[in-house]
Amino acid sequence: MSALKRMRFRGSGSASAERLGLLIVLAIIIGVFSVVLPSTYPTSINLKIVLSSQAIFLVLALAVTLPLRTGEFDLSIGAVAVASATVVAVLTAQHGFALVPAIIIALAAGAAVGVLNAIVVVGFGVNAFIATLGSMTLVSGLGLAISQGGQVIVGLPTSLQNLSGDSLLTLPLRVWYGWGLALVLWYVYQFTPFGRRMLFVGGNPVSARLTGIRVRRTKAIGFILSGVISAAGGVILAGSLSAVDPTTSGDYLLQPYAAAFLGTTVLQFGRFNSLGTVIGLYLLAAGVSGLELLGVQTWVNDVFNGGTLILAVVAATAMRRGILSLAANRERESRDGPSEPGPTAVTEESGTNISAAQVARHS
Repeated sequence: MSALKRMRFRGSGSASAERLGLLIVLAIIIGVFSVVLPSTYPTSINLKIVLSSQAIFLVLALAVTLPLRTGEFDLSIGAVAVASATVVAVLTAQHGFALVPAIIIALAAGAAVGVLNAIVVVGFGVNAFIATLGSMTLVSGLGLAISQGGQVIVGLPTSLQNLSGDSLLTLPLRVWYGWGLALVLWYVYQFTPFGRRMLFVGGNPVSARLTGIRVRRTKAIGFILSGVISAAGGVILAGSLSAVDPTTSGDYLLQPYAAAFLGTTVLQFGRFNSLGTVIGLYLLAAGVSGLELLGVQTWVNDVFNGGTLILAVVAATAMRRGILSLAANRERESRDGPSEPGPTAVTEESGTNISAAQVARHS
């Protein structure tokens, strides 16, 4: 075996190990807490509790991957979820609306917030962090107004509770909703022209525009879908709690972002992807569950989630720089061989180069 082939073989094995690094960390966390807490942690009851409690966070984490994949932020996801839960609760419990029309109105409200974010960020060019921070505050205030000052809303219909809490194979339906959404987004990101456009827009919007991809429309769709999915998460939230507290929107922001950024460090380096996000979320949940069973104070959970988010962002940034450096090296090497038309992007599966023109043609 030549030296070059040996280097490639070792590089391939190292890359495979790094792609599964987060899964290894998850296994270590589960193993450690299982040894320390053998009678409470590695049990089916604790597993069901963890999966059920993380269902809403999973939906929101997947929602936020849409704008993140296009290179934008959406900080309004938690506020949209709680506000849509408030809308459903007020309409059904206080005004006698049927469940289906109430859900449609809540989803429409989420879409409206997505359109607002798209207009401000994509249309007027305002920084996404600032714009969505403003929309988050706006939506939170409207939720308080709808609930007459932030009063907890009770008396939700049984049909709404069943929509979220009925069991399928011993797990609540809300768990299956999150897994189903993860599979749908995985398919979209991996196999559809829209998923490829999102990847290319997030990586290099200037080159994407030059190749004919509608960058502004792609980003706008990301914001709108994020709003709709976040609103759907709010509907599920209302059914799972059987009551709605309009003042809790801040509780549904940090963990979804931590999971999304953790997801860029596994399976597909430097790219926001659905399956990596699922793994990232359950890693956080496994750690927090173990800490809670150990009886630590509640502030430790915030420290754990916040610290993990910082580490995830640092790791994602470092990996992105490494990918850009690798792409630059490949471009320099290609100059000595057959030329390839146009700017290139990295494919999801193989890591090989495809031309931007090919992305546009398959759009």
